Amino acid sequence: MKPLTPSASNICAVAVEHFADHGYDASSLNEIAVRAGMRKASLYAHFVSKDDLFQTVFEIALEHEHQYISTCFKEEARHTDIPGQLHLERLIGRYDVSAHLRFLLRTAYFPPADIRTVITTGFEGYLARIRRCFQSAAHDKYPSAGVQPEQLEVFCDAYLGIVDSLHVELIYATPQGYVKRLAALSRVFRDSLSMLEGASRG
Repeated sequence: MKPLTPSASNICAVAVEHFADHGYDASSLNEIAVRAGMRKASLYAHFVSKDDLFQTVFEIALEHEHQYISTCFKEEARHTDIPGQLHLERLIGRYDVSAHLRFLLRTAYFPPADIRTVITTGFEGYLARIRRCFQSAAHDKYPSAGVQPEQLEVFCDAYLGIVDSLHVELIYATPQGYVKRLAALSRVFRDSLSMLEGASRG
């Protein structure tokens, strides 16, 4: 991503909130410019089109959430015995406070047609980061799982399935529905992970 001037960074900070709330089609460059304290013509001095601004904001959102995921999994080693659990427990709170995550999920589920490939590729990279972090955490927690990579792969895929399910809940359901689904999925996954724990002890 090209280096941004302070003015361009300010535009992006405003735009991520606007895009997260309105999506691509219903968003207004004029409103973004006004909220950024400038005229629309001045915005075009930094971004040549709506697509240009949208993709830049998407790249920034990805960078923020990649960093968050890495930090969360590092903290997890000190907080929980279940690989990936801290991320799941914090996800709804992260969604509430992070316009970057709200924008990222809305865009991934409703990508603009003209840049669908860019969005899909970026979001798949984000999911791959989550998968790698879970895989590393599970490998560290259950050392003997390293000799059965195919078994660990199944748990990695299952974990991403849980993450995807919770993403859907964040977008479409109520907080109560999210909490209920998190509790159910966490219980089932915890019971399943006990097989790896048993193998590591054996």
